[in-house]
Amino acid sequence: MKRRILVIAGGLMVLVLLMGVAYRANAEGILEKIEKTGTVTMGLREGAVPFGFIDEKGQWVGFGVDLGEEIHKALEAKFNKPIQLVKKPMDPKTRIPLITSGAIDIGIGSTTITLAREDVVDFSLPYFLTGTRLLVPKGSPIKDFPDLAGKRVGMGSGSTANINGIDQAMAAGLIAPPCEKVLFDEHNKGFLALQQNKIHAYFTDASMLAGMKAKAEKPGDWEIVGRYLTYEPYGILLPENQGEWRDFVNAALVRTIKSGRYQQIYDKWFGPKGQVPLAMSGEFTMLLKALSYPE
Repeated sequence: MKRRILVIAGGLMVLVLLMGVAYRANAEGILEKIEKTGTVTMGLREGAVPFGFIDEKGQWVGFGVDLGEEIHKALEAKFNKPIQLVKKPMDPKTRIPLITSGAIDIGIGSTTITLAREDVVDFSLPYFLTGTRLLVPKGSPIKDFPDLAGKRVGMGSGSTANINGIDQAMAAGLIAPPCEKVLFDEHNKGFLALQQNKIHAYFTDASMLAGMKAKAEKPGDWEIVGRYLTYEPYGILLPENQGEWRDFVNAALVRTIKSGRYQQIYDKWFGPKGQVPLAMSGEFTMLLKALSYPE
């Protein structure tokens, strides 16, 4: 009997120790893990010009890639040692699962901050501001959202904010009769469908539409039309319950803005001589000023 009790007690002790190890592993902070492993894993877009894409030289480039490099540099400065940057592709369907599963430590692309997404992930401070419009062939009779009535409209399958925006427009009678939503897992696939006349218009953030148009074989054959249906503040995707990591990313972002480096990156991709010329709106400029926190 005593022997059985000792065996049970020993088993319970091992179980408690294993649970303690598991708890400490789960409780480990992202910053602590990055310092220990010397590696940060970053999710980036591959088919979203100019936020993240593969250029003609086969290089992974873009606005989000450059912003990620600034955070990478801040990590190396914090730990005073080289940190390996591992890049993983993400798209609108995979970005949330990649964060929640721990496959990536951070995701930088063109993700709108929404209350629904805040239930499962965390976001950085907003770092980009745009709005949703329409891309159509030049000369199309579609000039604004009411003209979508009965038409086939493409949009990203993982862009829930955009899908909800169209649904709300139809529910409010702005698009009547309703349009047909055609979903694509990447914007470049949607643009290909538009070129092949499989859809009448493509709907997403104006910054993305500008990139699609700029990279077209004949940019002049396409135009961006319509009012802003919604405003879209972009945030950097982060795991939940990692306050120290979120604070670090936010501080790096604010210092990138205050130093003028953010403006340089913006001009590189969106300036008059950039890949996708897109003037910064007054609202966007005010957002950056509001984010210039004092030290």
